[in-house]
Amino acid sequence: MPPPAEDLDLTAFGHALDRARAGDGAALDEVLAATEARLRRVVDRRLGARLRTSLRRSDILQNAYLAMLDALPRFEGRTPDAFVAWVSQIIEHDIQRQHRWFGARKRRAPSRTSQRNALARILHDTPPTPSAEVAQDERQTLVRAALQKLEPDHARIIELAVFEGLSHREIADRLQRSEGASRMLLQRARAALALELERLTGDGED
Repeated sequence: MPPPAEDLDLTAFGHALDRARAGDGAALDEVLAATEARLRRVVDRRLGARLRTSLRRSDILQNAYLAMLDALPRFEGRTPDAFVAWVSQIIEHDIQRQHRWFGARKRRAPSRTSQRNALARILHDTPPTPSAEVAQDERQTLVRAALQKLEPDHARIIELAVFEGLSHREIADRLQRSEGASRMLLQRARAALALELERLTGDGED
């Protein structure tokens, strides 16, 4: 389990960030555990009443984590302040995009990010038609292939939440984590899964 934010000093944070940039998933968990409370407050300040009726904080954070995972190797900062400022810019960009989308008053094709996130979320829903059932089988095959590429903790929590349909409380008990830590891990796992799905489906370029 990642150390609490207050136990991760500046030197340790910098080292964890270096490892995360190199692809170490456990180090990324340390970085996010040390900064997630601040990032949640950024979303709460910027989301606004209008978007709050359509989006949850976790939706914005998940989008931010996905964009962050793509760009992390190019991020050069080494402190919590620099990391939070950088991810806050990603959050701000997504919130502005969401404002434009909801303010357009017309239907648009969903973004690739929303498509991948929907793919990750939809697996435990009951298909309404035989054709949807075939599509569901294809999604499950794709997601299981992506799961094999994830960090073990991320793959495990996706299995529990998506394929076993457990509640946050049940997942926390199974993983011997707090419910809050379980929710944080699931958000990060979904973002990692969405990124791996992007790689598998060849959607990495616009």
